[in-house]
Amino acid sequence: MDKQGANIDLLFRNGLKDYEVLLPKETWTNLRPIISRRRPFVIILRVAATIAVLLSVSVIAYRYGLQISSLSENNAVATGQLTTLPGVITPATEVNRADQTAAGIPLIAIADARPTEMRNTVVSDAGITSIENILYPTLSDVNTGEGYYRPRERIPVFNETRIRSFDLTDNTELAVNENPVRPAVPRWSVAALASPAYYSRIVSGNADIASSMTSGQQPAFAYTGGLAVSYKVNKRFSVQSGLYYSSIGQELPGISAFGGFSQYDYSKGGRNFAIRTANGMVYTNNPDVFLRDNATGNRIITMYTNDIFDPAKANLKYLDNSLRQNFGYLELPVILRYKVIDKSIDVNIIGGISSNVLVANSVYASIDGQKYEVGKTDGLNMISFSSSVGMGMEYNLSGNFSLNLEPTLRYYINPFSPVSGIKIHPYSFGLFSGLTYRF
Repeated sequence: MDKQGANIDLLFRNGLKDYEVLLPKETWTNLRPIISRRRPFVIILRVAATIAVLLSVSVIAYRYGLQISSLSENNAVATGQLTTLPGVITPATEVNRADQTAAGIPLIAIADARPTEMRNTVVSDAGITSIENILYPTLSDVNTGEGYYRPRERIPVFNETRIRSFDLTDNTELAVNENPVRPAVPRWSVAALASPAYYSRIVSGNADIASSMTSGQQPAFAYTGGLAVSYKVNKRFSVQSGLYYSSIGQELPGISAFGGFSQYDYSKGGRNFAIRTANGMVYTNNPDVFLRDNATGNRIITMYTNDIFDPAKANLKYLDNSLRQNFGYLELPVILRYKVIDKSIDVNIIGGISSNVLVANSVYASIDGQKYEVGKTDGLNMISFSSSVGMGMEYNLSGNFSLNLEPTLRYYINPFSPVSGIKIHPYSFGLFSGLTYRF
């Protein structure tokens, strides 16, 4: 029995080697939910530990940063304390025998170790002891032996003879102007602009009348130029006005002009020819001109038809195979400009309205580069209105000068002349360019 007691662990191991005991199914079913509930708690513990570690590292880094900042400030203060003011002598703890005169007067004065209060005072000349007398006493009192120091020359000091005042609170040179004066922004500008223009029209109404009025007519060369004055309301908006001159018109091809007809004119001052155009009726006021329609045959109204008068048989002088109808207007615009981009190249949106006053009205033929007056267009409106929209680009050459490039579309609100049965609204597209001066 004692032998078995000594080897009880071996007995159990050999006896229970193949023995297995399984838990009842009900027990395992009850244990599984309990085990599952512990997992969220473990996750929460891990998250809390991670947060604690991050907070600890953040606190340590913050305290370390404060220490570095305080050390930097202390160094700056210490550096500032080492700076000595002119005329203030640093205290000395002991004076060597070599730094004394024969009479026992020290060469370097020992300053009082007690703290001295600095005050803003005005010191008179009489109350100031020369720095030279403090540092260097009378030369007769100085022993010229080997153990003594003899100055070779006088050490210069600032304004030794005349010291007026010393004000520690005078920081006028270091004062910062809290309200700096800003340079004035130029608000007014004057621009010289010019533009070639493409001229056309929009026709609505009776198709037959519109076709007969506009057939064969082509836009002539048009241009606009003048001066513009602008006022800058704020950083983005500006108002512009000015005075422009516009020349627009059209060409009437297929109408031949002849000179020398006055000797065959028996009307004695009457209008010999009238021409239907989209801009109104053209009446001749030159009795020496003869007109013939070589295209449609129905644009010219006259008593001298082809079967009555032949310019070739009458030996009239041929001038041109087309007529040019030209109008001149003075424009008074009111334009708003909005700056979209404010860089070295500014971009503006432009829009406004203009009143146009008729100042020139002519119809002529061209011969060898010279104008041969034919007549005028009748029934034109003396004042017409147009709207414009476009985009302006400015390239700043300097603070006051800039180059301008402004593509602009202009639409005439009312026609140049009323034509029964149709409505004709001209429009033009121009590319303005010029130079602007701001002041």
